[in-house]
Amino acid sequence: MIQLQNLTVDLNTNLIFEDINCTIQDSDRIGIIGRNGAGKSTLLKVIAGRLAPTSGSVHIQRGSRIAYLPQEEVLNSPLSVFDEAFSAFHECVKIEQRVAEIDNAIAAGSCTAEQLEEYASLHERLREWDKNASMLQTKEVLAGLGFTEAAFSKPVSALSTGWKMRLALAKLLLTDADMYLFDEPTNHLDMVTQQWFLEKLQAMKQGFLLVSHDQVYLEKAATSILEIERGTATFYRGNLQAYLNAKEERIELARRTRARQEREIAHKEMIIEKFRAKASKAKTAQSMIKKLERIELVEVEPPLPAIKFSFPTPPRPGNIILTFHHLSFAFPNQPSPIFEKVSGEIERGERVAIVAANGVGKSTLLHCIMGTHTPTNGFVKFGHNVQTAFFAQDQARTLHPDKTIYQEISDACDRTPGDSNIPGSRPISSSEIRAALGNFQFSGDDVDKKISVLSGGEKNRVAMAKILLQRANFLILDEPTNHLDLYSKDVLRQALASYEGTILFVSHDLTFVSKLATRIIELTPTSTYSYPGTYEEFCIAKKLAAVTTTQKSDRLVLPRKVEDPQQDRELKKEIQSIERTISKLERDEQKELEILGACEYGTEAYNNSLTKLTEVQAKLKLAHTEWEEKMDDLAMRSAQ
Repeated sequence: MIQLQNLTVDLNTNLIFEDINCTIQDSDRIGIIGRNGAGKSTLLKVIAGRLAPTSGSVHIQRGSRIAYLPQEEVLNSPLSVFDEAFSAFHECVKIEQRVAEIDNAIAAGSCTAEQLEEYASLHERLREWDKNASMLQTKEVLAGLGFTEAAFSKPVSALSTGWKMRLALAKLLLTDADMYLFDEPTNHLDMVTQQWFLEKLQAMKQGFLLVSHDQVYLEKAATSILEIERGTATFYRGNLQAYLNAKEERIELARRTRARQEREIAHKEMIIEKFRAKASKAKTAQSMIKKLERIELVEVEPPLPAIKFSFPTPPRPGNIILTFHHLSFAFPNQPSPIFEKVSGEIERGERVAIVAANGVGKSTLLHCIMGTHTPTNGFVKFGHNVQTAFFAQDQARTLHPDKTIYQEISDACDRTPGDSNIPGSRPISSSEIRAALGNFQFSGDDVDKKISVLSGGEKNRVAMAKILLQRANFLILDEPTNHLDLYSKDVLRQALASYEGTILFVSHDLTFVSKLATRIIELTPTSTYSYPGTYEEFCIAKKLAAVTTTQKSDRLVLPRKVEDPQQDRELKKEIQSIERTISKLERDEQKELEILGACEYGTEAYNNSLTKLTEVQAKLKLAHTEWEEKMDDLAMRSAQ
C-alpha cells in the first residue's frame, strides 16, 4: 500500500537518513525505533506529506487514506470536546448539512432539477451512515481516553496541553483510515489510559506505523520493527523481543566478521612487508596491496558513550525548600476545584515525585507553585535562598528556532552569571557548555544544528540542558521524559541523580520515577499523602499498610513497626553478600562475552565459550531474583 523508494532527507546539510527502501502493506503493524534524532518522526512526516524528501519518493496506493498524529498537535478550536471529536466524521456531517440546504430550497419552491438529482444521491450516501452509532463511538473513545461525560461540553480552549493531545488522538482513532501514523501517542496518557489504548491497537484491523519508546507497546502491539539508525533503515519481522534477538545476532556476526577481516589484513600486511624487499616477490606484493584496498570493512555499531556529569554548583538554600498549604484551584467557569486542601513541605536534597491519575491536577499544582496559575485558596512559600528553574510540558516551545543548539544554551548562560553566594563562582565557560551538551548526546558539529531541524526528543534534551545549567537549586519538572528514547531517559535520570539541588517532578514513566524519586507525594482531589522512600516502597505501603489520614497532617500513617534490629542486620548482610555475587557474575559475563567475540563462529572454542556464557547468565538471573526477594522482605519489614 505504501512504497518508499530511495528516500533521503537532508535538512540544511544535516543528513537525517539516506536511501530508505521499504514496502508497507495495509495490514502491517510496525513499531519504529531508534535514538532521538535518528529520523523516526521525520519519516512519518514524509509519509504523511507534511515534509518533502530531499530525494526519493513515497508511493501511496490510490484511494488509500492515511491518518497522522504528530508528537505535538495544537488544537485551536472554538468547539466543545465532543463536537471537536465528532468532527472526525466531517464528510458525513457536510452531506447532512447539504441535505438540509436542499430541503429548505424544496420548501421554498426554488429547488432545481440538478439539486433534486444531488438530493437523491446524498440521501443514498446518508443511508450508509449511522449517525447514532457514530455518536456512541465518539463517546466510547473519549471515555476510553479519560474524558468524563461532564467534560464533553467543555470548550477545547480550556484544555491543558495533555488533554488536547488526548483529544487529537481521539479524532484520529475515529477517522476511517486505511493506515495510521502514530508519533509517540502515549506521552500524555496515564497508566489506565495507556492500557486502554494498547488494547485498542491490538484490536485494530487496519495497519499502523508507531513511533514509541514504550517497550510494552512494541512487544504487544507491533508485529514488525523498523529500526532507523545512523541514516539507514533495517526491517525486522516479529515483535520487540524478536528484534532484540535478531539485532544482537547481527551485531555479534558483524563483530566476528570485522575481527576476522582485521586479522586477515594484519596477516597480509605482514606478508607484504616481507615481499617488498624481494624483487622476485614485488609483483605479488603489489597485487596483495590492491586486494587489500578493495576490502570493504564491515561496519560495527559503536558502543554507547560513557556518561559523566559535572554541572555548576548551585547556591546552598535553607533546609526547607518549599511549603504549600491548603492549596485549591478551579478553572474559570468551573463549578468545583480540581483539587483542594493540598498541603506539603519539601526539604533540601529531596527528589520528590507527584503521582496521581490524569485530571487530578499534577501539572496545575506545579503551575500554582511557580505562580503561573493563581490558586483560589491557600499559599505557597519558598525557603531561604531558593532559586527555581521550571521545566513545563511544552518547554521545548520556548527554544528559538533560528538559533543553533550552542547559541540557545550560551545565551541562557549569559543571563546566569556566577553567583556571589558561592565561593569562587564564575560564569559558565564554553567548555562547560559543550561538556553538558555532550552528556546530552550533542557533540562536535551537532551543537551547530538549528533548533528548527531538531526532533521533539532532541528539543527536549536541549531544553533540559538549558535548565540544568542555570545554577538553580530547586528544579520543578513537568513530564521531563516526554519524547525521549530509552537511552535518553537514562541519560536524563543520571544527570538528575548527580544534581546537587532539590527536585520536584511529575512523570508517567514508571522506570524513571522508580529510579529517581526519594519520596512520593500522592495527589488526590481533596488532599495529599506523603510517602518517604522509593516508588516500590510506596506501592508496598499502599498494599500492606492500614492507611489513616487527618486533615491536619495530610500524611500517611503506618502501623507501628515491631523492631527487630538483629533480624534486620542479618537480612542486610544477606543482601550485601548477594550484591557481591552479582558483581562477580557480571565481571564473569563480560569476560566470557569478550572471549566469545574473539572466537570463530561454529568452532569448538566458540561453542565452549557460549556454554560458559549461558551458565554465567543463568546464575546471574537467579542472583537478581534472590536479591529482589530479599529487598522486598526488607521493604515489607520497614512498612510494618
